[in-house]
Amino acid sequence: MPPDSSNRPFPDALAASGRVLTLAILSVLAGCQSTAMQAPGSTQTASSTPLAGSAQTLWLMEKPTKQAHQDIWDRVRDGFKLQEYLGSNPRIEQQRLVFASRPESIEMVSERGAPYIHYIVEQLEERNMPLELALLPIIESSYNPFAYSPAQAVGLWQFIPSTGRHFNLQQTRWYDGRRDITASTTAALRYLTYLHGLFNEDWLLALAAYNAGEGTVSRAIERNQKRGLPTDYWNLPLPKETRDYVPKLLALSQLIQAPETYGINLSPIANEPYFEVVALKHQMDLARVAALVELDEEEIYQLNPAFTRRITLDGP
Repeated sequence: MPPDSSNRPFPDALAASGRVLTLAILSVLAGCQSTAMQAPGSTQTASSTPLAGSAQTLWLMEKPTKQAHQDIWDRVRDGFKLQEYLGSNPRIEQQRLVFASRPESIEMVSERGAPYIHYIVEQLEERNMPLELALLPIIESSYNPFAYSPAQAVGLWQFIPSTGRHFNLQQTRWYDGRRDITASTTAALRYLTYLHGLFNEDWLLALAAYNAGEGTVSRAIERNQKRGLPTDYWNLPLPKETRDYVPKLLALSQLIQAPETYGINLSPIANEPYFEVVALKHQMDLARVAALVELDEEEIYQLNPAFTRRITLDGP
């Protein structure tokens, strides 16, 4: 869970590069994300049903979707960059045993994340970030955009109110940007990019700081420096939740790397966008949107969870 960062400056120069889309509403792409895969090298386009009063459709991608893999999980595995940290580590092994003892939980969470993971993978690749980070919402929220913690952390990436505002995630009675799929992903990747730079491009320390706060990690490093002790993640005196946080992510990556080995039936997810972005000129009830595009109302809401009263008011 990203800690409170309201009292810390965030340099604009460290903001992650790449296109930031202004969204009105997310609408599912017809035929996408089914387990029937397209042939390699093919590019799928989908026509959208026009919405009343809508502006032109804004396509999520400006470049062809990579089709080296038909299954997004293969693409994720190819983008792993943190596997060098695995080795024989009892803390990772302990978390792996916990995950492996509940294979049905991994299967359920992966299915829940199917509408969102392609978008997250695209954003990570644009920033040249490890694709292990696409698994972080499994740990943070079980890939549930409606997840809410006792600390008032919300959304896929579990932003608390102050940190959300720090990263320009608007929060009103009608709209909560922390639950906005695209806005919260942009904010989370900006924050992780900043932490990666702050801790000398050490992803393990960056992840620890994402969970516990940069101050907590910095103080732990200073404490070890004064005692002449190692200052890498594995040797820092951190809160228990943070000591388990990175091993959880690395253990989870091992399971995704070889799901059959651990008895996990990981359903294929098409390596193509699940939703498109449609800009609306006027506010609309999500039930009306669903009726116009002939989709289930709950599915439209799953793609637009930031509209807390199911009306496109206050948010993009």
